[in-house]
Amino acid sequence: MLNHEITLHNPLTIPMKSKELTVYLILTAVVLSLMTILSMKACSNANPEERAQEEAATQDAVIETVRQHSRLYTAEAQSKKTMTYTSQNKLSLKALGIDKTIDLPLGKTEAKIPVTVTYKAYIDLGRVDSRNVRTDGETIRIILPDPIIVETACTVDHENESQEKQLLGKGLTYEQYQEMVRQAKESAWTELPDSAQQAVIETAKVSATDLLIPQLRALGFTKIEIAYRDDFSLRQLVRRKE
Repeated sequence: MLNHEITLHNPLTIPMKSKELTVYLILTAVVLSLMTILSMKACSNANPEERAQEEAATQDAVIETVRQHSRLYTAEAQSKKTMTYTSQNKLSLKALGIDKTIDLPLGKTEAKIPVTVTYKAYIDLGRVDSRNVRTDGETIRIILPDPIIVETACTVDHENESQEKQLLGKGLTYEQYQEMVRQAKESAWTELPDSAQQAVIETAKVSATDLLIPQLRALGFTKIEIAYRDDFSLRQLVRRKE
């Protein structure tokens, strides 16, 4: 009897050469990477309308969060202005058709009125709309409205005001007194150095930024930029008392 021993070889178990194995692994990795990229691209483009809706909803949430602060008063400054008044009482004469005016002896009047004007800076966050907000995933950029300076109070230091009138001098009338106060209010802001004016503006900006950043982070944003226009004039920001 003859015994025949037959050995079957599974072709899948035949060992590959090292070079062939390396090429096989590289090709496999490339194919898997392409499949992953195509899958991600397909998912990102699958629902463009949904993405647009999500983006709009995110912007609406941001705008609502910002607008809830409306007028955000964040800085204050005071300017002191002393108004001076000098007058000389005169006597008008007319003789032989000639008009003549002469100063009366002891007819001089001098007055000083110290005025303090208080200004506050605010940013009207209620004006923020979709034109000022740009979002991209976890990134957001907001351009806030210009800070506005408002005159909120005007006081006269009555203890230090003075009016010295000689015997024949004329005292200040009520209208003259009010006009001096008005002039003080008009010029008080310009009496502040530019550095002081700028400090009020910068304080308003920093305060608004510090307030909004934590709230925007709570909405899921990790990269936040809050900006302002650069082309505005400090001297055009002041408004009269509201």
